[in-house]
Amino acid sequence: MMKAFRRRFIILNMSLVGIVLLAAFVVIGTIICGNECNELKNTMSNVLKPWNTENAGIPGSGRTRENREKPPLKTEHDEKMEDAPSSKDNSIKKNSADKKREHNNNITTIFYYQKEKKVSVLSDETVFEGDPEEIVNEIISQKDDFGAIGRYHIIFYREAAGDIVRIAVCNEDYIGSRILRTVLLFSLFYLLSIALLFIISIRLAGFAERPLRQSIEMERKFVADISHDLKTPITVIMANNSILKSNKDSSVADNMQWIESTDRASEDMMHLIGNMLTMSSLDAQSQKMSTVPVDLSSAAERCILQFESVAYEKNVILEDFVEDDLTVYATDEYLKRICSSLIENALKYEPEGGKVTVRAYSCKHKVYFIVQNKNSRISPEDLPHLFDRFYRGDKARTQSAGHGLGLPIIDQMASLCSAQIQADSSENDGTVFTVVFRKA
Repeated sequence: MMKAFRRRFIILNMSLVGIVLLAAFVVIGTIICGNECNELKNTMSNVLKPWNTENAGIPGSGRTRENREKPPLKTEHDEKMEDAPSSKDNSIKKNSADKKREHNNNITTIFYYQKEKKVSVLSDETVFEGDPEEIVNEIISQKDDFGAIGRYHIIFYREAAGDIVRIAVCNEDYIGSRILRTVLLFSLFYLLSIALLFIISIRLAGFAERPLRQSIEMERKFVADISHDLKTPITVIMANNSILKSNKDSSVADNMQWIESTDRASEDMMHLIGNMLTMSSLDAQSQKMSTVPVDLSSAAERCILQFESVAYEKNVILEDFVEDDLTVYATDEYLKRICSSLIENALKYEPEGGKVTVRAYSCKHKVYFIVQNKNSRISPEDLPHLFDRFYRGDKARTQSAGHGLGLPIIDQMASLCSAQIQADSSENDGTVFTVVFRKA
């Protein structure tokens, strides 16, 4: 069962995380690809800027391809400047020139003269295969100034300047290689992220499984204990009935001990079933109850008076220090149950000749109800689990016939009344239960 839970947890977690990461990478990748296209468009625009109608190779102008191939004559000053050490500005200019030369090598510049219907390729090398006139006509027929033509595997950018249409063309591989690198890089990041999150999910599944495993183990233990607790009174009742049946001629007085034994076993079963029904009823209330102002002083005094006879029979001193007119937000039923259960629990575990102290006082906006049994202590191993359902420590098993539901019930009641309950145990103070209510 736990393996199936862990497997489902990991699969669900990885599916959700994988979808979110994939969506994030797709969005980021789309933005980056859009930026690459805009950068390419700007680059093409910059490549076209140096060309104008006076030196673009127009018939009759002095700037033709042949003229551009001939470098200008160098003067003596130019030669000295080339031999001089390069400064920082010269380095920046050189890098800029290299970058521009790289763009010029990857981008072909074409002029189209609409009147003469003439195509002039201004770059020394073309980045496309095919008839330039056909390609230009295809570019001119496009609606957008920037786009791609899949048939020729090119990307174009055009600008109209009067009767001249200036066109920059590059191969799809020019930007495709960049996009491919981006896709590969994002794919690598995605796989590494998934691998890392898979390891984290395994650890998280272990953390999520731990309380569930503890709860299942505790519940299994509880079922075993309850089965034993129910089996004992049922066995007693069946045995008593068997004795009564065998003594048909006996009077009621002769069989009174068997009848009383049956009553005690029945009461124990009813107490267990009542606690289970109470816990089920508390679980059905998923949110805080609507509380009202209740007199804690009066409720505490009534509970103390109720248990004075129990304390007297056990030779335990029951003293109280309860302030008057303490009003808290709670319900009358739950407040009485909390007070009586804590006092009863303290008397149950306090040894003969000990002392149980009940205190109630207000401090700022809080009211504290404290029950202390001086000579009874709880082991540090049991203390953190006192309010866990179905939990019974060794002390409870040896001194009480409880079923591990008493303290969880009052803890749930306190929570529904927006109160907090805690337990402390030490060598000097014994065991102290503290309930903090909201002051009304």
